[in-house]
Amino acid sequence: MNHIDDSIEYKPPGLLVEQYRLEATHLPAHFQAEHLLILHQGIEPVRSHRQHGTAVEEVVFQAGDAGLYPAGERGFGGWDGPVDVIQVHVDALALENHARQGLDLTSFTLQDRFCFQDGLLTGLGRQLLAAAGAEHALGRLYGESLANTLHYHLIAHHGTFERRIAAGRNLSAPVLARIDAFLEAAVEQSVTVEALASLANLSVFHFARCFKQTTGYSPYQYVLKWKIRRAQLLLRAGDLPLAAISDALGFASPAHFSAAFKRALGQSPRAFQQS
Repeated sequence: MNHIDDSIEYKPPGLLVEQYRLEATHLPAHFQAEHLLILHQGIEPVRSHRQHGTAVEEVVFQAGDAGLYPAGERGFGGWDGPVDVIQVHVDALALENHARQGLDLTSFTLQDRFCFQDGLLTGLGRQLLAAAGAEHALGRLYGESLANTLHYHLIAHHGTFERRIAAGRNLSAPVLARIDAFLEAAVEQSVTVEALASLANLSVFHFARCFKQTTGYSPYQYVLKWKIRRAQLLLRAGDLPLAAISDALGFASPAHFSAAFKRALGQSPRAFQQS
């Protein structure tokens, strides 16, 4: 493949996300170890072809179109012009493990879709790239939440399977107390869904579902809400500057802290403090 410019790469759990532009390309038949999701970003339409079984298919991709290609043997294919794409490589075993956690499956298969539209997948691909390099306390958790959402959306909307849904349950008060105590102790540290799930002795999939059922929030939303509440207490005390509060709560920067605070409460930290 001929790159026109350097790629952007991000590796949240179970995924490899890349964005780059390619010249007109022909791919020979090959084996694909991972599932591949391609999200077309270019303004100009581009014609694509592929060998699928004994047939050769052709389609014109527009901006916002996607292609989903399960792992395994792939026939030849390519594009007849330059493309601007986000490619999401999905670990096949990780996706199946996500599908099986908390579910009783008799089978699971990812669908093959040459060209289709799914606005959520396109949005998730862009958000995952935007999260690249975010090393602050919320950044890693945010990236994991996006990766998990993409996994579960593929399973629910682009997978073929037979299942029996395991009975859901609420998290107990002691588990929620352990989570709050953990957040208190790790306020400046990177928080992961795996770490929170371990406090409940649940898989990530089962924990996320039970947590949302119990609290009404995803783990990421809950952690952010917890930090905003703590910020309110610190702002009311009036002893610390905004930069110190931002650092103490693990935000990437005072600007990021101010934006998150305003989204949550409708006013800036400074306005809240002055009121």
